Amino acid sequence: MPYGYEKFRLDNGISPNTVVHEVQLIRSLFAFLRHTYKRPVEPHDIRPSDIQQFLMDQHMAGIKDSTLNRKLIYIRRWFDYMWQIGRIPNDFMPKFKFSKKLDLTPADIHLNYEDLLKKKDAVLEADRLSLNAKILYILYLRGLRLRDMVAIDVDNFDDRDGKLVLAVDKKDGYQCRMEFTDKEIPVMLDAIERAVFRGTPYLLSSKVKNEYTMFQMGSLSDYTEALSSFVGMPMRSGDIRFAYVHYLYSVEHKNLEEIQETLGVSLDSASRILKDSLVRLKRE
Repeated sequence: MPYGYEKFRLDNGISPNTVVHEVQLIRSLFAFLRHTYKRPVEPHDIRPSDIQQFLMDQHMAGIKDSTLNRKLIYIRRWFDYMWQIGRIPNDFMPKFKFSKKLDLTPADIHLNYEDLLKKKDAVLEADRLSLNAKILYILYLRGLRLRDMVAIDVDNFDDRDGKLVLAVDKKDGYQCRMEFTDKEIPVMLDAIERAVFRGTPYLLSSKVKNEYTMFQMGSLSDYTEALSSFVGMPMRSGDIRFAYVHYLYSVEHKNLEEIQETLGVSLDSASRILKDSLVRLKRE
């Protein structure tokens, strides 16, 4: 349980962090159904009314509408998988509608990117912060997605003529290049040396069963909480990404094509991120 879904999603290239949340939700759904019916429940036993009640309980517990909508999406995906592997005779979720109207207006982002830049040197020099925390801070400020951070291969660094350049290959086929300067360079060189010593190609890695492998998202909060405490503001990669794009446009005066190249995304994606950042970001 949940019937091979975790392996199925990972095999299809879905972020381990996303898969963890998806699987946890499905386990919570089954726990709710066992409590409701006082017996084990199979996938083919689940009815639309069960999903309604499960989501309504989540809503009554104070879960935000945006989070509730994401959970609904996760449940739809899982039901589609159940239908694909023959665990249910039909999938009612495509026609399912939650009885409560959800407010999905994106929340405002209260963040000043320039404040994060001003604190960068202090972060990189702080003895109390781990190497991973410092790497994450550098990469967050470059607008990199977590799924791309964890896949960074140390062989993609180019260290010559006093410059350290990284080519980041994105999962969607795009690429971005970033140059590290000043206090960023020794941090990245330490991370490269560590990866070589550990015998792993990944800049960020975790120890699993006495072997170093791709960074485990479950430990991410340890580093982000330490960073948040140090800089005095939440460290959310998505919010910082929007703030970074807002900064590129309003402070560095980059046009859409330059922002696209900097982020290593499609023109449509760059356009969407820029529009959202101009609407949602409330500088403090």
